[in-house]
Amino acid sequence: MIKMKYQELREYVLKSEKFEECEHRKRAPLVHEGFPGTFNLSFTEYDCLKEFNGFSNFHKDLVFSTIQSCVRPQDIDENIRKGNGLWKYLGVFEMADIGGQIILSNKNRTNELHKYQITKLIEILVSLGIDLKRVYPSYCMGGNVSDLTNGKYSFDFVVPEDTLSRDTFVKLGIPEKNLIPDKTRDTLLSLHVNQKTPWGYRCEINYNIGSDENPQLLDIATVERCLWFPKYSGEEVSKNIIGLEPMAHTVSVGGIGLERLYVAVNGIKEVKEVDYIKEFYNILKEQLPQLNETQLFKVGEVIRALHRIYSDLKEHNLTLSIRRKEKKRKFLQIIHENAGAFLNEKILDIVLRKNAEVQPWHNNLSDGIESTKKAICQYLQNFEPSI
Repeated sequence: MIKMKYQELREYVLKSEKFEECEHRKRAPLVHEGFPGTFNLSFTEYDCLKEFNGFSNFHKDLVFSTIQSCVRPQDIDENIRKGNGLWKYLGVFEMADIGGQIILSNKNRTNELHKYQITKLIEILVSLGIDLKRVYPSYCMGGNVSDLTNGKYSFDFVVPEDTLSRDTFVKLGIPEKNLIPDKTRDTLLSLHVNQKTPWGYRCEINYNIGSDENPQLLDIATVERCLWFPKYSGEEVSKNIIGLEPMAHTVSVGGIGLERLYVAVNGIKEVKEVDYIKEFYNILKEQLPQLNETQLFKVGEVIRALHRIYSDLKEHNLTLSIRRKEKKRKFLQIIHENAGAFLNEKILDIVLRKNAEVQPWHNNLSDGIESTKKAICQYLQNFEPSI
C-alpha cells in the first residue's frame, strides 16, 4: 500500500525546516556551464557560477533550497543501455536539499553545520517512518590521497578519518554495525570542475530495501563537508594539483534522491514503481506492446530524459554544444536499438503528453513536447545502420 504519493513527498521535503535565512530558488536548467559538455548532475554549480563566478571565491554567504533535476549520461549509457541496475537507475531524477545548500564566507561553523545537516536528514527519515536499523551510511576511513583516489591524484597528503560523521550518525541512532568504512573517492570528495573546486568528505546514506539476510542497499542521500582547496604547481588545472590547503569558508551541502526516497518510504523494490513514473510506463506499454519490460524501460528513460532537456532548452532559449549533441546521439541510439521499428510521432505525442501530465510540478514539460518529438523522429527517420 502506498504510504505517500510522490508529489506529497516532494512537497514535504521541500517545505521541511531549512537553515537560517535560506532562500528558495528555481532549479537550474539541465544545460548550463557548471557542467560544460554534459547535463546538470548535482546542486550548487549553477548558483555558484551566478553568485561567485566560480567555486572558490566565496566572498559572501549563499544559503538556498531547491529541487534539482539531474541527467547523468553515464547512468544512461553504461547502466540503462546495458541493462545494469535497472531497479535503481533513472534517465532523469530529482534531488532535494536537506537543510539548504550552505556556503558561508567564514569557516567558523563547518563542523556545527555538518552535524546540523546529518541531524536534519535523520529527522526527515524518522518522520517519514524510515527504520534507522535499515539505514547504512558510509564514511571516509582516511588515508593517503593517492590511495583514496586510486592514483588519480598522486601528491602526498594524508586525509584524517572522518570521525565527526561516524560519531554523529551513531549518536543519532544509526547502529554502529551499519556504518560502512570506505577508502575510495565515494567518501573523499576530490573534484576539479574545470577550475579550483572544494575537497572534503562525502557520506552516502544507503537504505536496505532487501532483507537482513540478503541486503540490497539503495543510496538515497548524500551529505558533504568541504575542508580543503587544491594547491597548484602552475596553472589551476587538475594535472597541476600538488597538495591541499585548508579553506577559509564553510561549505556544507547535501541532497536527497526523491524517487529513491519514495522507494524506501513506500516499501517498493524498483524506481520505476514510483507512482508518476509508473503512470508514464502504463501508457508507454499500451502504445508499444511489442517491447518487453527491459526494452520499455530503456526507451522510456531516454524519452523522459530528452523531454526534460528539450523543455529546458525551449524555456531558457538554449542550444546544445557539440559534446552535448554527441551525448544526445547516444541516447537516441538506445531508442533506435529497442523501438526503432515501432515508435512514431503519434505514439511519441501520446507518451510525452502523459509525461507532462503526471509531473504538474514541472510546468515547462508541455512546451517541450514538439521539440522532443522532432529530435527523436528526425533521428529515427535519418538513421543509417552501419555496415
